[in-house]
Amino acid sequence: MTPKQRYLFDVTGYLHLESVITGDALAEAAEAVDRYITTPPDELPSGFEQRGLHQHGFAFDKSLECLTMHAALWPIIKELTDNQPRFGRGSLKHDKHDLWKAGENAHVNPGGLHCARDDYGWYSTRYEAGNGRIYCDNFVCFPYFTDVYPGDGGLIVIPGSHKSEFDRPKALLTLDEADGIDPIDDPVFVNITPKAGDIVIISELLTHGVLRWKPKDRDRRFLVLRYFPQYAGTHGLPQPILDRLSPETLELVASEPYGHIKEIVKQDTVTLTV
Repeated sequence: MTPKQRYLFDVTGYLHLESVITGDALAEAAEAVDRYITTPPDELPSGFEQRGLHQHGFAFDKSLECLTMHAALWPIIKELTDNQPRFGRGSLKHDKHDLWKAGENAHVNPGGLHCARDDYGWYSTRYEAGNGRIYCDNFVCFPYFTDVYPGDGGLIVIPGSHKSEFDRPKALLTLDEADGIDPIDDPVFVNITPKAGDIVIISELLTHGVLRWKPKDRDRRFLVLRYFPQYAGTHGLPQPILDRLSPETLELVASEPYGHIKEIVKQDTVTLTV
């Protein structure tokens, strides 16, 4: 991580990397995303399905799989896991105005704030700084394939909440169309508005939520890539998905004992060989 990235992530709990997926790489990834979204469910390859999220979207195409170790992410992934990374899972998220209206996104509580501390307990996730580095054992990366503008909706966070020592008041955010309250008017919240080719990284300790997607002529498309230390837990990827992955990605998803250094970690940049 650069000194600027390290400082901002430590202070806010998130990073917004702008224009890091570009040119043909962005075009190919966006095309693959569109192909997954528009393929009829009964024509999808084995292992892919929609259960709220488009499951295992990272593995749908090599242009998406390579984003798990994108050059802009790789040094950050290595630092946050103390050079012992494990990729847990990665799905594709697709937000449309009519999906919210139809209730198809009912699995998401619009505006609902959450974080690992609230969901799993204060002991579930660690965030530490020492020796000039940051350690975070549960974080998420969101590569975006469409533009988000102020007022569209989407991701909201409470900067710095990853270090909170107090329980979040349950009524901190109320999203009720009947009372006309727009929670983004409260300065405690930041609505992150990435553009296609940007990547947002958050600690799962950061309190975050989502606003209903408002544009009727545009949608929101992004991957949800989750990372952990290699010595904590195991992946839950089904065999049909594992069979599609390159050797480098299989190494990234593998669990290993503490202290083991994966061959990919020894590389400054990782290129998929298959």
